[in-house]
Amino acid sequence: MLAIRRIVHPTDLSLASKNALAWAVDLAEQNQAELLLLHVLAPPTPIYEVESPLRPQAEAAMSALATTARQTAPIVKRLFLKATTPVDRQIVRAANAFRADLIVMGTHGRTGLSKLFAGSVASRVVARAHCPVLVVRADP
Repeated sequence: MLAIRRIVHPTDLSLASKNALAWAVDLAEQNQAELLLLHVLAPPTPIYEVESPLRPQAEAAMSALATTARQTAPIVKRLFLKATTPVDRQIVRAANAFRADLIVMGTHGRTGLSKLFAGSVASRVVARAHCPVLVVRADP
């Protein structure tokens, strides 16, 4: 079995991500791996030209996630990225830069028209990632 030294957990701070975080933390603990919590901030809109007003809430939520993860995972880091390109590409780039051995992310499990129009970030990450991707459903 390959060693898992670095795990990336992209989160949109949803229930699906929360379930995936539990897996990421458990795997980090079992493998004594470094865990990177990654959140991609929404791009600026015409109303908010500089930065999303949700950044303070996202930072608070990420801080809480990191505090929880640090109870069992040996090393936990946080990274915020601005959505300058599609989210899936940002996730893959961050995983490459971090030299991740595994990406653990949630999926909302959309089907039908909602998947057709919204797409699936998780499926695009699976298609582009250089390392294995564990996808955890929101309702296991």
